[in-house]
Amino acid sequence: MSTIKVPATSANLGPGYDTLGLALSLYNDFDIKKRKDQQLKITIIDQNKNKEIKIARKDNLVALAYQKYFDFIAEDLIGAEITEKMHTPLARGLGSSSSAIIGGLAAAAIVSGKLISKTDFIQLAVDLEKHPDNVVPALVGGLTINFYCKNNYDYYKIDIEQELDFILVVPDFELKTEKLRQVLPEVVDYPSAINNLSRVSLLTAAFINREYHLLKTAMEDQLHQPYRKKLIKGFDQVLAAAYESGAYGAALSGAGPTILACTQKKSDQIAQNMKKVFASNAVKTDIFKVKACNQSLYQNLKEEIS
Repeated sequence: MSTIKVPATSANLGPGYDTLGLALSLYNDFDIKKRKDQQLKITIIDQNKNKEIKIARKDNLVALAYQKYFDFIAEDLIGAEITEKMHTPLARGLGSSSSAIIGGLAAAAIVSGKLISKTDFIQLAVDLEKHPDNVVPALVGGLTINFYCKNNYDYYKIDIEQELDFILVVPDFELKTEKLRQVLPEVVDYPSAINNLSRVSLLTAAFINREYHLLKTAMEDQLHQPYRKKLIKGFDQVLAAAYESGAYGAALSGAGPTILACTQKKSDQIAQNMKKVFASNAVKTDIFKVKACNQSLYQNLKEEIS
């Protein structure tokens, strides 16, 4: 049996709508066992709630990704038993769907003994997920700048220093990405686009040069947070509490409702103050304190399969 760990991701990071994604040291574990037939048995266990999650086969992203991989390599499906142990909260803006896709593709690579190129692996993942800022960091780690070029999705990776803590304050309700895209305007104006262009440039420079005091300005967004925050009670106050407590930066994680903050100190105090604001708005929350995950799952697969 093989086991792989797929990191949670924070997509849309700050101003990086559909562009920036960060891998985090919160993992979903996939136990993979090859079968002698063509049956595919998938079990998904929510480790936070200690219960099995039932998903119809047609909607099961692990199964869809597994099948897609075999279709791509043009081979008959090899049966497997895959158990996903989820530590990443479901539908909270932390890449649970991306984890399932990457996990399913990786499982197929292991069972088949054939690892496709990284470029092809990314294309398959994006075909299923649609958003590269979630699946790419889950595959390669770090902070990824994702872009489409010459008919392929590509990325530039920045390793994030382990001196930074990332605080995840996770409200106890789900928000589906499809619904959250519906609240966005069809057209954006030049001032909003210029604001985000400048902030993306500043954010990447801040992480590369470790000038974290720039992150408060760098994480400002005018493309999606102003519209999505209306679905999250206390959003502005939670961000204010994070900054007042000493956070360098704070923003919506993915499509939400999780709010991410980063700091080098006082992480527990920042987390508790953010949690208190949610509580004052009658919203229960869970807290995770994590680091960036810079390790590449693709590299691990390469070493295991070669």
